[in-house]
Amino acid sequence: MNRPDLSSQAFRRSPHATLARLVADGPFCEIRLPFFGPVLCATRHSAIQALLKDADHFAVDARNAGHRSAFGLPFLPKVFRTLANNVLSLDDPDHRRLRQLADGPFRRVSIEAMRPQIQHEVDRLLEEHMASGDPDLVAGFCRKLPLQVIYTVLGMSEATRARFDVAMGAFSGGESPLMLLRAAFSLSPLLKALRSELADLRDNPRPGLMSELVHAGDAGEQMSEDELVTMVFILFVAGHETTTHLLSASIYTLLTEPGAAETFRSLEGEALSVAVDELMRFTGPVQMTKPRFVRQDMAFEGRALKKGWKVVGLLAAGNVDPDVFDNPLALDLARRPNRHLGWGSGPHMCLGLHLARAEAEIALAELFRRAPNMTLQAPPDALKWIKRSGLRGLETLPVGLS
Repeated sequence: MNRPDLSSQAFRRSPHATLARLVADGPFCEIRLPFFGPVLCATRHSAIQALLKDADHFAVDARNAGHRSAFGLPFLPKVFRTLANNVLSLDDPDHRRLRQLADGPFRRVSIEAMRPQIQHEVDRLLEEHMASGDPDLVAGFCRKLPLQVIYTVLGMSEATRARFDVAMGAFSGGESPLMLLRAAFSLSPLLKALRSELADLRDNPRPGLMSELVHAGDAGEQMSEDELVTMVFILFVAGHETTTHLLSASIYTLLTEPGAAETFRSLEGEALSVAVDELMRFTGPVQMTKPRFVRQDMAFEGRALKKGWKVVGLLAAGNVDPDVFDNPLALDLARRPNRHLGWGSGPHMCLGLHLARAEAEIALAELFRRAPNMTLQAPPDALKWIKRSGLRGLETLPVGLS
């Protein structure tokens, strides 16, 4: 079985033809992931759905499939072993318990109430960015907006925010053992500061999800100190990273697909929501799922699987499956229905999907309204895409806003 190169700049820039071939040759392909090694990928929509919904046969915690560590890796620095026990990497019942504790602020009704606040942040950041003269929308807008929103949702202090900003910089150097060590060193002081802030919130509660999680035990729920620290860290990372890449890839797509920007500017209300869902399908900011681990020897989609094997859902491929989508390689901003897998599926479906969707709707609509003549300031082939496995977004996005 051939191993496609899903990490090249050429693929990240124009992935759809390769993805269509993987669907046609499916339902599986093999790839090699940093740290994980060889991994089996489900490529067809139906196979990905089956994989993500079948918790009886596929575990997200490798220890439930015969491995000694949560990620199935032979070695992890201590700080990562602590963070491994998180809501994204645990199976039920722990996954369900932790998710229910964090669920409230991310429900649709809660996010709808936040829309005026998100609009305020969008207006402020766009005014600042347009006044700065800096052409890079990633640094000036796409990254700043989700960070400000998730900091607000969490109710995090300015001091801890600064720690997070420093720590996240250590993850920007690719995917190598050296990067892993750099990240481990940067995370230790961050987690120490986070423990200190969470301890202070026990005696001095304030608005925000961090305080709510600390005091959840007052209502009979229980989270250990490690679970609290890990939950906040994961909510922070998951709460901004996907949205950052959705924004950058969507802006790029709207500026490079013929007629897309003009069509998008005319949309509002439900039509705008439909368009953002299509951008999530077409741009694929999350290309694949976290690995699932086979709990026992079994047959799946016509293939024999061994206990402990790693299987991922290649979401970006499932999103161009012609059995599900008409003309799947085309951007259709009015596509309905749209059964895309951009938010995942099953019990681990994206907790923050309503927040990410609201941010994207408000941010993209306002940006294209304020900059009716926006253009790319570099040839598409010259733009660099991030080098993180399973994610698709731009490192920089220089545009002219006049």
